[in-house]
Amino acid sequence: MSTTQPHNSHSAPINKRSAETLEALEALILAEGFSRLNVSEIVARLRCSKRTLYELAPSKKMLVLKALGNFFSRIRQEADHAIDNTLGPERQVYEYLQVGVRAAEQLSQAVVADIDEWEPARTLWQEHIKLRVDGMCPIIENGVKAGVFRKVPPAFVAEIVFASINRLREPDFSDSTGLTISEAFHELYEMLLHSLMLRSGLA
Repeated sequence: MSTTQPHNSHSAPINKRSAETLEALEALILAEGFSRLNVSEIVARLRCSKRTLYELAPSKKMLVLKALGNFFSRIRQEADHAIDNTLGPERQVYEYLQVGVRAAEQLSQAVVADIDEWEPARTLWQEHIKLRVDGMCPIIENGVKAGVFRKVPPAFVAEIVFASINRLREPDFSDSTGLTISEAFHELYEMLLHSLMLRSGLA
């Protein structure tokens, strides 16, 4: 049940060195954000050459989008793998959403704020969430047909989740709730799962 759609501007690197550099860049951006980093600092932190970076993308902006795109794409691939290897719609929803919980643990407040403030990154995030929501719809549909979930409109549920996730990523959310982004995602996903079930608990 694959939902991942390729994005040409974030395609996989063509060699091992590029892959390793992209992985290191992704980790740096997720941990510290990107607004305060320049190319020279990235080169120093990753201990690579500018030429190596520019083999990935021709500018800092494109490097950031490539790293974020790689991160989001991997989440979708892991989610597809999780549901393809899980039986039962209730477990599929849980495992599908847990991929997002685990990914959220890698997102620092700095990168969440940077994504929110830069439109291209915000658009990339929204595209990613829309694909994740689209991937959830058939799971819900199958659960309703199997009599495991209540009769709910899958698209409605998906839109609510999309709106909720957008709110969770906003920098002031943690201050107003006292929850980390990972804790907030986990609570949202637990509420969603149990609201869908005709019976409580995970069978």
